[in-house]
Amino acid sequence: MSPVSRGRKSKKKKPQSLDSELRAAFDDALAEYEGVTDVLDVELLTSDLLGEFWSPRDPERSARELLFPLLRYAAKDQSAAGFALLRAVAALAPTEELRERARETAERQSALGMREPSWAAAIEAVEVTGCVRQTDVFGDHEVLVFRCRRGETRHGLVAEIDLHGLDDVYLTVEEDKIINELEKDEGEFLSCGEIPLAEARGILEAAMAVNDNLAEAEPDEDDDPLPEARAYVLARLRAMPPAESVVSEEADVDGVVQEFFAAGKDIPDNEDSRYFAAALVELGYALDERRPLRASPGRVEAYLADLLVEGEIDESALDSLRAVVLGWARWRGAEEGLPTAAAELLLEEAEAMLAAVAEELAYAGPR
Repeated sequence: MSPVSRGRKSKKKKPQSLDSELRAAFDDALAEYEGVTDVLDVELLTSDLLGEFWSPRDPERSARELLFPLLRYAAKDQSAAGFALLRAVAALAPTEELRERARETAERQSALGMREPSWAAAIEAVEVTGCVRQTDVFGDHEVLVFRCRRGETRHGLVAEIDLHGLDDVYLTVEEDKIINELEKDEGEFLSCGEIPLAEARGILEAAMAVNDNLAEAEPDEDDDPLPEARAYVLARLRAMPPAESVVSEEADVDGVVQEFFAAGKDIPDNEDSRYFAAALVELGYALDERRPLRASPGRVEAYLADLLVEGEIDESALDSLRAVVLGWARWRGAEEGLPTAAAELLLEEAEAMLAAVAEELAYAGPR
């Protein structure tokens, strides 16, 4: 099952009256709940709705200007669709304040004799019973499949994660099939197995934080899968044990750089090399508090992209950059016990990316 397009995402010109725009949006929202009986469909619909009306960058304003008025509008409507919206938001809203406000409003409607939706008891009864993770040998890509259930009815939550956070996240009723496919792919570069829910929750929450940070830095980007999925993801996170606490390594950049040059006797120890090594270490701490010093193709790609964007590379420093990147790959690959084939692949991909950087600099010409 994949999220359904609700037809509310296109940017429209702001009408003269904000009230009329809100009223139309609220009417559209209520209409979506007419005749919806499957609890997963209700979750998809409500999560999509909340993704449009609620922003983690300004949750108080989202509640005050959009969601509280929506709840009042749904109550005033006194329809089955309005009551369904209230029950759904009470279960899935991203903050306790919103859930409680929707719950109180729904209870007043219930006291007036509104009939409960067929899914009302089930929507808050979700359990998360386990998680299977597939990860590549470098740690650049992970797939988490959470096993979930409501009574005897099972489903799954799938999260695909890379260096840029959540690449995709969705609900499915084919979780067993997906897990079987992940297990079949297991081999020299991919591993698959059960992990504790506390660990899985920490991984997912960290990925979500990356998405939110990127969204704040680049608010015009519209390919983030998290907003429309956030509510149903958070509902499952609330059903899991607390995330494992991460003991972050203190960012001893100078110490790591010293250790790196001591281990790599063939790396030229000059100002450029020291700068590139320090930048590589700093990026690691910024990207991954669990494994800040790991070596991977994705980490090298992100590092070189940052240097290019910041204009920190010129052709005269390419030899130093190449020595640092390849030296780092050898050193950290050995420290982390990468299999021989993986270590060789890392060096091959690093060489290819360095060649692409050199080609780009040559094409751009002198700065």
